[in-house]
Amino acid sequence: MKTVVTLFLAVLFSIPTGGLMAQPRLLAVPQARDTWRSVRTNNLFVIGNADAEKIRQVAAWLEFFHSAFARLVSRNVLESSVPTTVIIFRDDASFTPFKPLYQGRPANISGYFQPGDDVNYIALSLDPRERDPYSTAFHEYVHLHVKDNIPGAPLWLNEGLAELYGTLQFSGNDALLGAPLFHYLHLLREQELLPLQTLFSIGTSSPHYNEQDKTGIFYGQSWALVHYLMLGDRGRQEQFRRFLQQVSRYDDPAKAVEDTFGMSLPALEQELRAYVRRGNLAAQRVASVDNPQAYAAYTAMQRTSLSDGEANYYLGDLLLHMGRESEAERYFKQAIALDPGFAPAYAALGRLAVHQRRYAEAKKYLQKATTSPQSYMTHYLYAYVLSREGVSPTGHITEYSRENAAAMREQLLRAIKLAPGYAPAYYLLALVNSVANERLEEALEMAQKARQLAPSNKHYSALLEQIENQRSGSAATRANPGPIDSATIAEPAATGTSSMLGGESSGVAIRDGRTIEKSGSLPALDEVLAKYVEAMGGSKAIQAVTSRVTKGTVDLAGVSRGGAFESYAQAPNKTLSVLQAHPIGTIKLGFNGRNGWSWTKQGLRPLKGAELVTVQRDADLHGLLRLKNNYSKVTLEGLSKIGFRDVYVVDFQPAVGAVERLYLDSQTYLPVRMNTVRTRGTVSEPVEIYFDDWREVDGVKYPFSISQSFPNLTLSFTFTEIRHNVPIDARMFEP
Repeated sequence: MKTVVTLFLAVLFSIPTGGLMAQPRLLAVPQARDTWRSVRTNNLFVIGNADAEKIRQVAAWLEFFHSAFARLVSRNVLESSVPTTVIIFRDDASFTPFKPLYQGRPANISGYFQPGDDVNYIALSLDPRERDPYSTAFHEYVHLHVKDNIPGAPLWLNEGLAELYGTLQFSGNDALLGAPLFHYLHLLREQELLPLQTLFSIGTSSPHYNEQDKTGIFYGQSWALVHYLMLGDRGRQEQFRRFLQQVSRYDDPAKAVEDTFGMSLPALEQELRAYVRRGNLAAQRVASVDNPQAYAAYTAMQRTSLSDGEANYYLGDLLLHMGRESEAERYFKQAIALDPGFAPAYAALGRLAVHQRRYAEAKKYLQKATTSPQSYMTHYLYAYVLSREGVSPTGHITEYSRENAAAMREQLLRAIKLAPGYAPAYYLLALVNSVANERLEEALEMAQKARQLAPSNKHYSALLEQIENQRSGSAATRANPGPIDSATIAEPAATGTSSMLGGESSGVAIRDGRTIEKSGSLPALDEVLAKYVEAMGGSKAIQAVTSRVTKGTVDLAGVSRGGAFESYAQAPNKTLSVLQAHPIGTIKLGFNGRNGWSWTKQGLRPLKGAELVTVQRDADLHGLLRLKNNYSKVTLEGLSKIGFRDVYVVDFQPAVGAVERLYLDSQTYLPVRMNTVRTRGTVSEPVEIYFDDWREVDGVKYPFSISQSFPNLTLSFTFTEIRHNVPIDARMFEP
């Protein structure tokens, strides 16, 4: 494993500096596969029926983009009120059934953002017919953060920001913002611009937002106006931040423009027309994050395949959030038919049945759902359905069965634990205790909490007064507190109340291996190393490999996609690695058992010093079996976390060069990440490598996906072929 990884790392240090300017992003090629997969990152849950690598790339770009947009709202961590699920469709054909409808027909879009009270959805297609799908992903992700961080943003500002940031291009820790969109410039010069008063008044039901022949001018002018306000002059971004702060307070946009930029709407209209006519809209290169290390874990991912039942559930939940209940119900029932034990599908059907007032059916589904931990809303709704069984024909509640009262308390306490700010759960728990004439002190506390959270709700105040009278009244009053109107119990809407598979968390702290726990019980170093070797296939399988040929593709993040790499290894210690990618050309790195060398378009260069020692060590085909011999010191530092994984931290100190810190999954003992420093001449740079998509080849495990991040460059390697024990011409290892 180390040969495959670290030799490519060494190849990268042969790249000439200054040769990686940002290039236009290439279009992704959709894959005709029906398998659904998922990727979980620190901020996102991504699923898709596209190629696994495409799904991973979208997830990585969205996480990286997350940090860039945070700068706009002057926050280190963006606020996100609920989790975000991204659904990636491999092409427009598979996406069309899940597009929003306009006048009964699927909208002409390649992606959209669907907000919810419990989970936000981003849906997009990788079909490259019209625009780069990464641009679509960025565009839709902006809507998520505008919703949470600029709540008063009008539609033109929301879409203008999304179009502007949709063009964001990355190169290492820098970003190119505001590249001109020439199709918009051409359109805006050909057509009359909308009066700004009209632009500012356009809403989601307007023809300018929905009809194909009118949307162009709306989107184009919104983009141009945001571009002018944000990038039109030097130093404008600070003014634009103040403008966003005013708008987020729901101030009138025209007033915010005048207060911040010192111009009226008519003056701004003239400036915008001149800006469009000139056409010299300059992009700006900005650092994507103030502290790049703060987002070092954006590639910390947990990947898995989805069952057909899980895929049907998420597609149904997307439809439910769009208000298409009958279609959603079919998907949920199909999910249960495919996977009878999948609880979230039962929860979704229960919520839907509650909304449609089919309470007996809802009870059946919700009872099944709550056998395993669910979202607060699922627990609340089950208690709500049970509360309906105490409703008289007149619509009042006078008693609950002891069994139902106990079950309701249990479900409501679970709901409160998961969502301490959800007032209806406190109210219903207080009501249960009041009706049952039990636990009146708890009832008083719950009623007070409900009123504190929602002081304007008259039902909460009335129940609080009733409980106070019940506690202080006569025995007859306590035993018969009086009927309660069932309409006072909150019944949430069907949409916006679903849960994400795997938990209710609305945010996950970045855990990237920097914090190491040294206390507690740790295994012995030799035990960890032995399990590491066994996880990689075991010594017998590793020793059986006498030669190896590896091939695949390489993407330079924000620069180019579709490059190629290949490597050749011959026991005991001969290697050749070749990388070809735009714009760096071809690079070769070799070790013939005695001498190390690299070749680029600048010519042949012999390796010396630390470079030679590193390549020589990494060329050992069976080096994994001789870790303690190949390093002067090996140390088990402790236990840490990367993303959602517990990892053992092992430091390998070579005789010459920097420490190589390896993070091993505490369950599988497969490598998750490696951090080290590489030196080229007098230049030393940190590098971070993530390993993913582990597969077995002839009994030996390999990561078929590797990402390597330098301070100014991130590369993603995807392996397409690994072959063992094939004949190799020894001459290829020579300089």
